[in-house]
Formats: sequence, C-alpha cells, structure tokens
Amino acid sequence: MLGELVFLTPRGALVALAVVVPLALALVTERRSSRLRALLRLDAPSTLPRLEVPVAVSALCALLGLAAAQPVVRADRPRLTRQDAQAFVAIDISRSMLAARSAASSTRLERARRVADQVRARLADVPVGVATFTDRALPLLFPSASLASFTSTVSKAVGIELPPPRGESQTVTTFDALTGIPGSGYFAPGIRHRLLIVVTDGESEAIDADGIRQSFSGKLRPAVIVVRVGSTKERVFGPDGLAEPGYFAPPASGRTLRQFLAATHGRAFGEGDVGAIARAARASLGAGPRSRLGTISGRDDLAPYFVLAAVVPLALVLRRRNV
Repeated sequence: MLGELVFLTPRGALVALAVVVPLALALVTERRSSRLRALLRLDAPSTLPRLEVPVAVSALCALLGLAAAQPVVRADRPRLTRQDAQAFVAIDISRSMLAARSAASSTRLERARRVADQVRARLADVPVGVATFTDRALPLLFPSASLASFTSTVSKAVGIELPPPRGESQTVTTFDALTGIPGSGYFAPGIRHRLLIVVTDGESEAIDADGIRQSFSGKLRPAVIVVRVGSTKERVFGPDGLAEPGYFAPPASGRTLRQFLAATHGRAFGEGDVGAIARAARASLGAGPRSRLGTISGRDDLAPYFVLAAVVPLALVLRRRNV
C-alpha cells in the first residue's frame, strides 16, 4: 500500500502567520519589563517561564495553520477478488415483506435491503449476486466484484412483487422457488465455494423437502444461510396507516423454515446478527486464491488531530493568563 501526504488547501497554512501579532506584543512587553526591572534593580526571572507563553502561542498557531491546510494521507491499496468463490443474496419480495412494527417504522423489505448491503460490504473480496423470489426466483445481478453494482441493484430493482408471483393465494412465498438455484446457472461453472444467503420473513407455503434436499445435495451445492426479518407482532399497514385485517402469518411458517434448513444443511440468523452472518459466510467460503482487479484509493484526514493537539498549548496560555 502506497501513501503520500498532501495538503488540500495549502494556503490555509497562512493562518499560522497570526502568530506574528502575539509574539510582537510579547516582545514589547518583555522589553518594558526588562527596563522596569533595571530601574528597580530586580533580578530577571528564569528563561523558561518567560518563553512558556510565546512558545505555546507559536505552537497553537502552527497547529491551527496545519489544520487549515487540510493535510490528508492518500493511500492506494490493491483491489482483490476471490477466483474460486461466489455468493448470491436472494431477497423475499412477497407482500408480507411490507409488514412493519408500526405505520411509521421500516418495513421488512427495507430492513432486508440494509442487511443485504451490510453483509455485502463485509464480503468485499467475494463476487456477490442478487436474486429475488416469491413462488419463483429471478436473478437480477450475477455474482460481481462491484460493490456499487450490488448496492444499486438492491436499492433500485428489488421491490415488492417485482415481478409478480404466478399464484394468487394469501401466501405466495415458497422456499421451493430456490430449488433451481444450485444447478440453473446462477453460479459460474467450476466455482468450488458457493454461498446462498436468503433474506426472508420465513412466511412460506408448505415445501417439497425431498426435492430441495436433492437439489442441494450436489457436489457443488451452495452453503445456505437464512436471515429472518420480522416478527409475529408486525402488521401490514395501508395508506391510511391502519393495519390490514386480511394479513396473517401462516401458522406453519416456523416448521417450514426448519424443514428448509434441514434439507439444505443451512444456518439461520436474525436480522440484527450482521457480524455473525458475515463470519458464517466467511467460514463457509473458506480461503482461496484472489486476483487483482485494480486499486482502491482512500484517504485519512489529519486536520482533526492537529485541532485536538492545539488544545494543549491553548490550555497552557489560558492557565498562564488566569482565564
């Protein structure tokens, strides 16, 4: 990683010239004091106390001048991506994902988007794709190393029932829709380490557990992590802010989710366990070769540190002046 120190506003350093005024006043004061001591035949004080305030003022102005110049350290680091690993985030877009704790609270879908973005950010060196599902799955973005592409897809292309489900029942979501992901070209051929992260409220119709088990039993089957958003206390609110009486969670949702996890050997987490989700994802993908895609530029702003350092000489000046 290469780094260089640059000043964004070098002319701001001219603030340090403000030290000339207090130093000139200090010099005039010192000369008057010397003449007065000579007339009164008093001993001159030691050098250190006499220089303490001028040195503190000089340091204060110098530090503020450096801060005004906005020093930053620019650093370039290599952008690496895994060659043998890919992941997909499949987001539930059924109408039940509109449920929220209150009419003013974030919906399940909004929280699902946040979870997806947070987990993606922690898998920066892994190509990750985006899919949605209700009673059918649809890939929106195939595994990509671009974090911006993932974020843009999640924010702009993931919406409730886009596309609409085939069925018209009260509960249209089914984990059976994910059966085709392992062998339908979602992952590039030859990728050894595969991961499917399912973000859902878990409200699924009954599933064909044997069919799912068979689909996820191949040699290159993806590891499965389910992130469950929502709770039984949430409701779907209409435009008038009132809860819709027709919405209710299927009573067998918990059992269906357990069947899906058993069939895929998956692990389940809550929406607040982003750190644990990322660690589990890393563990399932293991380690492998990475290739360099380019460089990532970053910078560290040093101005706040110089401002904080200026507090020390300022406190010294105020203490000596009894302020």
